[in-house]
Amino acid sequence: MSGAARKADVVADDLLRRIVAGELVPGSTLPREDALAEEYGVNRGVVREAIKQLEVHRLVRPVRRRGTEVLDPISSLSPEVLRAMIVPRPGQVRLPMLRSLLEIREHLDLQMVRLAAERATEEDFDELEALVDAMEAAVDDPPRFHELADRFAQRQAQATRNPIFLMMVHWNQSVVADLRSVLLAGRPVSASFVTGLRVLLGLLRERRAEEAVSLASGFHRWARPRILAAAALASGQPLGDAALATEDPFFSAGAIR
Repeated sequence: MSGAARKADVVADDLLRRIVAGELVPGSTLPREDALAEEYGVNRGVVREAIKQLEVHRLVRPVRRRGTEVLDPISSLSPEVLRAMIVPRPGQVRLPMLRSLLEIREHLDLQMVRLAAERATEEDFDELEALVDAMEAAVDDPPRFHELADRFAQRQAQATRNPIFLMMVHWNQSVVADLRSVLLAGRPVSASFVTGLRVLLGLLRERRAEEAVSLASGFHRWARPRILAAAALASGQPLGDAALATEDPFFSAGAIR
């Protein structure tokens, strides 16, 4: 990547965050290119490239004889925009936006589990089982463990035979890229977590869709308050209603069998 392209990325990211933060109001126009170039200490070509990136994120649009209009970020489906809504600056987390994301993730995950139970093939189950085996062998290697867990989610999405689920899994993994340390609270690197996945996989293999959904729902109920509490602590905010739950249905999932 050239130096000019890297500068454009920096300018685009800062403008994106200013739009998301409301510093640049929807319906207003961006400052002129020469004014932005002076503000950021770059040439107008860098500013022009940065504005093109904002257009890709659907945060601005050119309006003839008016300039570049700022659009409402809530209308953008870009994962980078949602990332900025949740983590406006390093070390800051907006708990209401994170809570909203976790709510959507749960609903999508439960439907994904149900469809995987109905549509997955033996090949799907064998590949999922191989990933769980690899996770068990990686409990002493957290980066590898989490890489495998991401691949498990992707493979489970593939098993639904609905490509939109796989797209949403990749979208989600991009959105939470800045929240890895926070999300560890909901995905502990442990043998217990692996055991829970094995039970879930067993239910999927046996086509026990509603029991698999119930297990996954219990996991989300357990994980959500822990993730919110970790986010609050990491950003120095009061815990509020992110108090920890005591029930651990996923990690004691063997009782279902």
